[in-house]
Amino acid sequence: MKPYIIRVSSQKGGVGKTTIAVNLAVALQLEGYNVLLVDMDTVNPSIGFHLGFEHVNIGLKELVTNKAKLVDVRVAHLPSGLHVIPGVLSEKEYILSESMIKTFYNIIINSNYHFVIVDTMPGYTTDNLNKYYDEALLVSTPELSSVANVVRLATWFDKAHLKHNLVLNRFKNKRYELHIDEIEEMYENKIVTKISEDDIVPVSIEMHIPAYLYNKKTQFSKNIKELARFYSSKLNIDVEPKKRKETFLTYILRLFGFK
Repeated sequence: MKPYIIRVSSQKGGVGKTTIAVNLAVALQLEGYNVLLVDMDTVNPSIGFHLGFEHVNIGLKELVTNKAKLVDVRVAHLPSGLHVIPGVLSEKEYILSESMIKTFYNIIINSNYHFVIVDTMPGYTTDNLNKYYDEALLVSTPELSSVANVVRLATWFDKAHLKHNLVLNRFKNKRYELHIDEIEEMYENKIVTKISEDDIVPVSIEMHIPAYLYNKKTQFSKNIKELARFYSSKLNIDVEPKKRKETFLTYILRLFGFK
């Protein structure tokens, strides 16, 4: 079957787009799906910081220019079993052309993944998006400027005939935040879920352990699981949840009561 390809998008940086992409991919993997996570932010790749792949020296650029095969550029995230194409942090920034995106799509369309989660650079991108992605997951925070920006991006996707859903990240339930009803009125649709602000997130990034793995009992992790269940309902297949592989670091954390 063809992978379900999700483009994780935002209009501006700083809203937690990569955090959502990484943790959603891990959650779907542990639900039992085969997942490929791709860092397609060629200007500011960040997935490597989240997963500890900062020193990878081959990646997406070699794949889309036919200098390497998929098996050569993907790396395994051992604690979850997730496959990842991280960004190469030492490379000069470059912009993917539509032909490169087409090459990438043609490679993964016949892969054995159930989901491909693509973390993209903020802002607008090439036309013909509906040829390459099944949908976009828009990420916003509950501030007016962030929501207004992501609504403009949603309008762009509508013109490109790419369906999209909205997730609200870093939700604090404070009076200065936009109310959910206001956000849904601006977006003209329901949000998928709201992801709570959680101190576990910056700690997990520093530790190179996705927050969903670091502590599955936090509200953040519960919200991510809800988001994963939203997407798993789109595939009419039966899978068995996978057991996470505990590393020495996660063992020490659990031993001292951090997990």
